[in-house]
Amino acid sequence: MAMCVSKTSNTWRVSATLTSMVMVVLLFISANVNACSSGGLNINSDTRVQPADKTAQTIVPVTYIRLEEPVSAGTPDYLKPPSDNGYAGAIVAVKDANITGKFLGYQFEVSEIKANTLRELGNVLEDQHKRHSANQANNTAPVILLDVKSSQLLAVVDLIQNSLPAAIFFNVANSDDELRLTTCQLPLIHTAVSYQMKADALAQWFRSKRMQHVLAIYGKTPDDQAYLTAFTRSARKFKLTIVESKLWQDSFDLRRAAFSEIPQFTRTSKRYEAVFTADSAAQFAYSLPFNTYLQVPVVGAAGLKALGWHFTHEQWGARQLQNRFYHSVNRHMNEVDYASYVAVTSVASAAQHGSQLNHDALWDTLLSDNFSLAAYKGRSLSIRRSTHQLRQPVTLAHEDALVTHAPLPGFLHQSNELDTLGTINATCKEVL
Repeated sequence: MAMCVSKTSNTWRVSATLTSMVMVVLLFISANVNACSSGGLNINSDTRVQPADKTAQTIVPVTYIRLEEPVSAGTPDYLKPPSDNGYAGAIVAVKDANITGKFLGYQFEVSEIKANTLRELGNVLEDQHKRHSANQANNTAPVILLDVKSSQLLAVVDLIQNSLPAAIFFNVANSDDELRLTTCQLPLIHTAVSYQMKADALAQWFRSKRMQHVLAIYGKTPDDQAYLTAFTRSARKFKLTIVESKLWQDSFDLRRAAFSEIPQFTRTSKRYEAVFTADSAAQFAYSLPFNTYLQVPVVGAAGLKALGWHFTHEQWGARQLQNRFYHSVNRHMNEVDYASYVAVTSVASAAQHGSQLNHDALWDTLLSDNFSLAAYKGRSLSIRRSTHQLRQPVTLAHEDALVTHAPLPGFLHQSNELDTLGTINATCKEVL
């Protein structure tokens, strides 16, 4: 009987213990639910990270400025740039940067200015000056993203500096190498990949494939001439032979006569192993692949392109960026979008590493030898002090897929392999 009572007692004790544990768990869950419904569970109020006071946050204005250029009549609609070209990249970058910025006491605000003339741009900038006067009082540097042709860039910068003297500029769309050599006295950084970087990337690909003889075809715009000049330098640098350079003549309607005319146009007295095209206005290059006199690869403006970014790139976390971008603007990211994204991200990165957001401190940080940026390309990006060009890999891709990234294996540099791409030893010229 005693043993029976003992067993019953033990059973009762176990049941009581389990009941107590269940009650404790239920009470804990109830407390968590109540806490979550009131704004979050406060596990340790002394160590929890709190957002900075919104009233004390520094506002960093980001303005995307585009001087509109008329689109050439011969450009197919499907090759025209999107209406939010570049600006969409700034929007996504601001969203990403503000996630961290709310804890560090700053927030980016982005806007876009489209103008047809400098006078029209000046009128809009007066309103911008009034809007950002409070930030100027706090010495905050406005961030200006420029999508402007070379012939107008200096005038645009001068106009903006009259209203926003503390501004820091980023060239996000112009690949002209001359800009890297004639604007060094300005607070201007080039996140757009230069033509020389693109040409060097293509030349490395030619060497890796053991191709040497190239036919070059170029259009009539200054950008086409600049790309051809860069490729000519790359050919000398990497010991390629340009068998002939041909200027596109626009002598026939591509929609009706491309198949019959282009093979004759690409016929030369010397054999070639590839065709390089410089066609910034998308007038002819798109019709060359599989339609040349000799069936060879087409590179440059069509076929295999050297780009700052391609929508099929997914390594090193790029897929997450591609997805965020697509969900935000319902299209794929291109190289101008990426250049804008990197420009804003570089400023945010400088702030995260302790830089003040005034002009002098921010400029010194960005050009510091210690500054580097992780931006989904598998390497640390940095800025060349001599030309203010952002060092970065160049993507080689065709219409539907990524091929590779330059610099390619085997092309070495004594200090930074990214310096195998682009101009690194040139001396900055003073503008007269």
